[in-house]
Amino acid sequence: QLASSHVNKASTEKPKDVSGRKRKKSESSTESNNHGSDDDDDNNSIASINSSESVLEGRTAVLPGDDETNITMVLVDKQSGLVYSSGERTNEGKRLQIGKTAGGSIEFDTNAIEEMKRLESGDNGPSFPYKTDEDDHCETPLQAYADIQSILDALCKSMGKSKSSLKIYDPYFCNGSVVNHLKSLGYTNVYNKKEDCYAVWETQGEPTFDVFITNPPYSADHIDKLMTYITSTKFGTKPWLLLMPNWVHKKDYYENSTTKNQINASYPFYIVPKKRYVYVPPPDFREKKASDVHKKSSPFVSMWYVWGGTSQKNDALMQAFQRSDAVSVCDVARSKSALRDLRRNGSSSGGGKSSSKKKKRKTK
Repeated sequence: QLASSHVNKASTEKPKDVSGRKRKKSESSTESNNHGSDDDDDNNSIASINSSESVLEGRTAVLPGDDETNITMVLVDKQSGLVYSSGERTNEGKRLQIGKTAGGSIEFDTNAIEEMKRLESGDNGPSFPYKTDEDDHCETPLQAYADIQSILDALCKSMGKSKSSLKIYDPYFCNGSVVNHLKSLGYTNVYNKKEDCYAVWETQGEPTFDVFITNPPYSADHIDKLMTYITSTKFGTKPWLLLMPNWVHKKDYYENSTTKNQINASYPFYIVPKKRYVYVPPPDFREKKASDVHKKSSPFVSMWYVWGGTSQKNDALMQAFQRSDAVSVCDVARSKSALRDLRRNGSSSGGGKSSSKKKKRKTK
């Protein structure tokens, strides 16, 4: 997954009139009878496009950073006020939103404008409004989410919610596959957007959510920042599930944020897959390397770190997991000492097999 380091900014620009001609009263009156009021057809309006989604009105405007003589056509959804590029679309084939209207003006999203210009130049590779490390460009496999489905089901039951109403928040965006993976399991209310999560957290602008699920970037200090956020008092007692390398639990920042936290202590349990999760970067997200090994991500064995929000809720979630079919493909450890026992016994921890069975003693 990806992390973020820059803040999205918006710029307000007035639509520009390039026709140079004011309409005569008689013309306005005549056209008003034929097409509606003058408000629906001002000097900046070029044409209306019938779309399967809505009616989009063409307008001319000067984009942020452009010279006033450089006029660009944009499309405005008159019902929602959203503003779109007139030519560029997203990877999903949808119109690229570049701003919104407010009080007769257009507020442009500068990051979206950069994305539009990048696409116009013919660059179809990935682009992010924050600094990234290409080794972090990896999507979590569906199997990883399937392994924690029993926990999500238990959360639904305890909160009195359906799968479709359980609000899931994943702050780190890579290519959006988390939304599709969880949707395939019945969880359709997932928030995962290409935005600077650290700036969002600082302003407390995160969405309302019931459970926090993520596979953070492993580079730099992203995991440290993540642990600080989810164990803070403002985060509260919401449950969290983190897919991270197995060495994280040994780090000082992890212990200081969880079991040694003097204000908001937490005691996570661990779900360790018996078969190692393999992360593959989306197409064109990395430069080609001589070795195929680089195509697959993380050289680290990963596992789920789970906290239910309180000790009682945590125990309930662990018991729900232990009753599920996932125990056939994953081990569960209540604590760090239990993790050590798993390793000593030669159990999973990412692909290892159980130690050889003791031979039965023959009896005469």
